[in-house]
Amino acid sequence: MEPRHGSMQATPENAACRRFLRCYYLTEFWYDFVFAYAIYTVYFSLRGLTVFDISLLLSWWAFAAMALEVPTGALADSWSRRKMLAVAPLIKSLCFATWFLAGGRFWLFALGFLLWALGSSFVSGTSEALLYDTLAHYGKREQYEKALGKREFYFHIALAISTITGGLIAAYDLDLAILLSVIPLLLSAAFAWLIQEMPRAKSTEEIHYLSHIRLALREMKTNRILLYLIVYLLGVTIFADLEEFDQLYYRLAGLPIAAFGVASFAGSALSGLAARLGYKMKERHFVMYALPVGSAALLVLVSRHPSILAIGLLLVSYAVTVPARVLAESRIQHSITGVSRATLTSGTVLVRNAFGVVIPVIFGLISRVWNLQAIYLSGAIVLLAASAWAFGVRNRIAVRTAEASTQG
Repeated sequence: MEPRHGSMQATPENAACRRFLRCYYLTEFWYDFVFAYAIYTVYFSLRGLTVFDISLLLSWWAFAAMALEVPTGALADSWSRRKMLAVAPLIKSLCFATWFLAGGRFWLFALGFLLWALGSSFVSGTSEALLYDTLAHYGKREQYEKALGKREFYFHIALAISTITGGLIAAYDLDLAILLSVIPLLLSAAFAWLIQEMPRAKSTEEIHYLSHIRLALREMKTNRILLYLIVYLLGVTIFADLEEFDQLYYRLAGLPIAAFGVASFAGSALSGLAARLGYKMKERHFVMYALPVGSAALLVLVSRHPSILAIGLLLVSYAVTVPARVLAESRIQHSITGVSRATLTSGTVLVRNAFGVVIPVIFGLISRVWNLQAIYLSGAIVLLAASAWAFGVRNRIAVRTAEASTQG
């Protein structure tokens, strides 16, 4: 996984940057190399939970993540980001241990989601801020889009391999797929511990924990471009909620459980490739509104007739929006001007999770009133709204990003 930087001179600084990126990518890779991803919603269903029960669990997960985001982001700005990334997978591993022992008890599934949310809140904000500030330390800020795309690429490759393997394990024993998910998380913690953490991008007077929260809130209120990008991300990340129902859609379409992993592998491989190529589109601003339209069109077809072919269209629709999301996340980092980078990044995730509290419940109600596939039609409507928003603010986002890159 060692990244390549073209004709980069072999200096100690460049070697140190490559070592950092190697450990960073491996940390991210193993954090999401989780066998349970292939089957956990259908696992809940087979343990006696209804679609609405599952939507409540997903809403609880988002609520817990929302509540924890900013406090853990401020902790990352005032403590060690390396240690945060090392602790996170250990906490997340307790989720799957809890689910393994849950039987069919709803409250233990909820406890597992709380642990998962806590672990993820240690990562979100922390990971992006660590990557951005480390590249800035080595004078490679302009490579952030490429590095972020590689991180997303390895994330999707981890999903691809772990879900196809998890599907095969689950075909043999569902509980075993849940329990074995603990092992890769231990590897993630080990590689995070090997990361060499550099000084932050800006050195100022000492800023305490609560001050990071205050400064981040101030910038979120005054940085208009940041607000535009957050609104946009709310739309294009609708797939984070849609995909929680994919395994139920697979069952509806008649896909055998043993093939769930194959579908996830194909989808993750497509999304990984899209993420890897995303940085090449950073000067083509039209992709921010064109790609969500294409994805929405595919979701309309998916909602019409559940089938094996429709599953393929669903996976392609996810991949289509990945470059737009990578570019939006990158532009958020470029637009941040203050010192509380991890706190502010966590704040953007908090906003997303606030919607994530409500959206799964809405989707659950939609499936109850109409049917499961109506959820995907709703997702198409959200993507069209995101596209219209991006088109409306396209010039301001593009200009501000160019200015931030020049200043960097």
